[in-house]
Amino acid sequence: MPRTFRTITLLSLLTTACATTHGDRPASRADAGYRIEREDVLEVVVWREPELTRVLPVRPDGKIAFPLVGELEAAGKTPAELRQELTQALAPFVRDVSVAVLVKEINGSKFYVLGEVHRPGSFPLRGGTSVLQALALAGGTDEYAGNEVVWLRQRPDGGAERVSLSYREMVKGVAEGALWLAAGDVVYVP
Repeated sequence: MPRTFRTITLLSLLTTACATTHGDRPASRADAGYRIEREDVLEVVVWREPELTRVLPVRPDGKIAFPLVGELEAAGKTPAELRQELTQALAPFVRDVSVAVLVKEINGSKFYVLGEVHRPGSFPLRGGTSVLQALALAGGTDEYAGNEVVWLRQRPDGGAERVSLSYREMVKGVAEGALWLAAGDVVYVP
């Protein structure tokens, strides 16, 4: 890849990343208002009602089933939004109802590392994870890996942007602060 094209691609990536980061770190899940996803595990605590307190997986259809309430859509809501909905739904059945919704496991957001790495596969995306950290989670590159690392950045429209990176430049720290993964991203080492 010509150096000019790589520089333009990297500058484009930096511009995009700056819109979603604070300084050189991505916005935390708390800053973004974490939204519950399919396959997350929730703990719903109803104060003074231990028989209603339970740990619930968010099903693949995005719903949870809760006693007295039935099925509720959980995916896409913040824990506070789900807490408010549960509180309103339980009010006719429970006196002075107080509900807490805790996200026990974040399982919905994943990224993938493929190719010439020691442990290819899917990994949970918990907080900010850079391309270089993703390679470390996959056990690093193996003896057959070249210098190129391909990052398939998922776009909101369902497509992907292909970004070719230099492993040596990432290790040196060149623009590493801008290379933060999002859910569904793929890192491929040819």
